[in-house]
Amino acid sequence: MNVLKSFYDKIDSLNNEVKVSEIKDLISVIIPVYGDRLLVKMLYDRLNEETSKINADFEYIMVCDCCPYGSGSEIEKIALKDKRVKYIDLMKNSGQHLAIKAGIDYAQGDYAVVMDCDLQDNPKEIKRFYEKIKECGADVVFGIRTKRKESFLKKFYSKAANGLYSLFEKNNNENDKQCGNFSIFNKSVIEQLKLINEAYFAFSAVINALGYSKDYIDIEQEARPVGKSAYNFFKGLKLFIQLVVNNSNKPLLFAAYCSFIMFVFCFIFILKLFFDYFFLGSRLLGWTSLMSAIFFIGGLIFAYLGLLGIYIGQIFKLSQKRPLYTVRKKIN
Repeated sequence: MNVLKSFYDKIDSLNNEVKVSEIKDLISVIIPVYGDRLLVKMLYDRLNEETSKINADFEYIMVCDCCPYGSGSEIEKIALKDKRVKYIDLMKNSGQHLAIKAGIDYAQGDYAVVMDCDLQDNPKEIKRFYEKIKECGADVVFGIRTKRKESFLKKFYSKAANGLYSLFEKNNNENDKQCGNFSIFNKSVIEQLKLINEAYFAFSAVINALGYSKDYIDIEQEARPVGKSAYNFFKGLKLFIQLVVNNSNKPLLFAAYCSFIMFVFCFIFILKLFFDYFFLGSRLLGWTSLMSAIFFIGGLIFAYLGLLGIYIGQIFKLSQKRPLYTVRKKIN
């Protein structure tokens, strides 16, 4: 009787082991889409090819950011055939980072991957991201772009912006300067990001601010097979200003330091004028120097008022508590 009981116990334990081994992680691949409709089909095919090599289940969350190039209709066709594809169509263009936020809000995975739709982020790297985060135990793994297939000017602007931003963001390090949005993060990060309701949601900056443990892998950025980037210099500059203002108060401190330095300089200069007038008998003549000082100080004052206005505008936008984005249509 005892032998028979131990035999059945052994069978039950083996069945449980089989059931446990069959459980796979669900990985949500979040893709903000604003580009040529040809890229959507190419991206979907590449994703299928590369994710078939990974022992995990997948959902592809494609967020159409009110794209004028017909990408939404292409995603809809794919989503109707493949239930793994979640199609989210935003009512208006909200920007790449809020499109990422929308994808995160609908993600159900144990892990989430964020990547661009233009195939510069190579889908084959998803396997390396997944293996790395399972191996190292970090909350987030970012991809360091070792080679960028972009123009010299865009590389220069990007490097300059990253260098300046690192002066304002205390959690930034040398690796973060070379990172984009291409990354993977675990369930706890997904749930925390869902709770954030910032008007200027910047994915990588929010990750840094939350203080999650990070690791990195080297990736090589591919060239765009079709079309060109929607980001120009002025859009990039606007994004940079929003990024800095939303994540750092150092510009205000810098303005305060400059004001104090100017006050000290002016006070010393006034003392010198009094000394020259009473002890040396000299007279300071010159309309040019007077007007130059007025224009210089006036320009700084207006610049600081403009900077202060940006921060106040951000507070005003947050106080309105409007939805970050509006969804027109959802499939799956």
